[in-house]
Amino acid sequence: MKHRRLIEKTWFRLLPAIFGGVLLLLVAAGIAVAVRWHMSVKNPGDPVLLGEPRYEFPDSAEPVIGTRFRAVLKYRLPWSVSFRRTAVDPGKNLQTTSDPSPRRTGIGWGYSDWTLDVPLQAYRDGECGGGTVTADFLKGKSVETPLPELKIAELEMSDGASGTDLLLAPAIEVKKSNFSWLDALVIACVVMLLALAVWTFLLGRKQKSAVPARPPWELALDAIRKLREQVRDGALPPSPAIAALTDIVRRYLEARFHLRAEHQTTPEFLAELDRDDRLLEENDRKFLRSFLAAADMVKFARVPADPGLFEQTSVKAEELVSGTVPREDAARQKIPEDAK
Repeated sequence: MKHRRLIEKTWFRLLPAIFGGVLLLLVAAGIAVAVRWHMSVKNPGDPVLLGEPRYEFPDSAEPVIGTRFRAVLKYRLPWSVSFRRTAVDPGKNLQTTSDPSPRRTGIGWGYSDWTLDVPLQAYRDGECGGGTVTADFLKGKSVETPLPELKIAELEMSDGASGTDLLLAPAIEVKKSNFSWLDALVIACVVMLLALAVWTFLLGRKQKSAVPARPPWELALDAIRKLREQVRDGALPPSPAIAALTDIVRRYLEARFHLRAEHQTTPEFLAELDRDDRLLEENDRKFLRSFLAAADMVKFARVPADPGLFEQTSVKAEELVSGTVPREDAARQKIPEDAK
């Protein structure tokens, strides 16, 4: 058990350093990315076509009439540059089947790689293609790329098939994810911040729970001392001070002996204490009766009180609290000199 607690304490000490180090690295990486992005915005550079455009066909020996395929163009763009629009002239005997769709396929330091798919279909056999793809980018850049020519074979009809027979539609292509290391960096920063917040919350709860609650006699003695200082300094008159002293003693006795007497009158409260002779000594009972009776006179009958009466009563109240401290805590409880 001790070894386990030692490991837990060691981890609680190391976790801030680990989280702090990782968070510092992530912040440094974020700053570097921000600086590089600013440089890209300030001086973006020109989009670059990577290689020659090519055609990609479905699984067949050669393209035939009605076959759907696509022209694939690859670009390298600065971070601050993206596609604005594309215009396609498919060329001879070809037609587009849908709008071109650019997708990011990679990311590097200061640039992103993009792939532009242009869906095409041939409606005649023989020599086809030879059109152009014009890609307009932000920052006023534009790249026009010629498409290569290709030969489309005539569709052969099987025996017994009529010209009205329909072909099977091609399989739907599942697009690949555009997830990149920049996305991973952002997610890692968010996860680290959440983990650090959770760890700080758990550490605060552990430290809060580790602080033991002060026993009721310590709270009562501190409250009596502060009340006496206020009367001595003239900050509080004796009459309301005695009323406050009554509340302190009642709250202490309720907490000390687990009584539920918040709304009881003084006689009901004393009767609650008298049910068990082991709770208070007879001298304490006599003092408590006279003290509560006098306090009620001050609180309800407006009987004036002087500082000497409050001083004497507060000392007796302090003696009452100190005399009811449990035995196991009596040795540790420091009794003030004026309460002896």
